[in-house]
Amino acid sequence: MKVEKFLLLVSDSTHYVMKLEKLLQNSQICCRIIPLPREVSAGCGLSIRAELSDKEIIEKILKDNEIEVTKYLIEKEGLKKLSLIHISEPTRRSYIS
Repeated sequence: MKVEKFLLLVSDSTHYVMKLEKLLQNSQICCRIIPLPREVSAGCGLSIRAELSDKEIIEKILKDNEIEVTKYLIEKEGLKKLSLIHISEPTRRSYIS
């Protein structure tokens, strides 16, 4: 089986996750809201799955809009997760208007 790699964006607020998904989709980034993996702890239980190839564009969108989220790299094969790599932790809460 092929190993699948993707970016996981995590926030403490369901509202922020939904707003961020809309912002990314409006910027032509293919993403979707998924349940938060049990290995990750956050208040809302939701996260955004995005293609790893879009990481640089996503970083620019987050920076330009002053949005900070926790980011993870997920590697999985089929239904089995091989690894969850913590990429960054937000330093402050940012509000999406």
